[in-house]
Amino acid sequence: MSSPALSLLMEVFSQVRDFRDPRGKRHPLPAVLSLVFLGLLARIREMAVLQRWAEAHWDDLKEPLGFTREQRPHATTISRALAACSLADFSQAFLA
Repeated sequence: MSSPALSLLMEVFSQVRDFRDPRGKRHPLPAVLSLVFLGLLARIREMAVLQRWAEAHWDDLKEPLGFTREQRPHATTISRALAACSLADFSQAFLA
């Protein structure tokens, strides 16, 4: 996927409301959702596998997806972000 396409994907998921406590946020929700979506396209269903995949491709994914930290998100961070996300908001953003 090209960098403009990755940036557009992040813009799509920026419409999803972030219900996480601001004190615990390490990564922007649109970036995490974009990473999860790319993982689903790659048929990755386990967060630990997604974490390793992100690590292998981090140089290509970090900036276009809007991550602000040098370290990729941990599997637990991804799981917690998804748990705080509304499936309806996720679906609506993607369909828009």
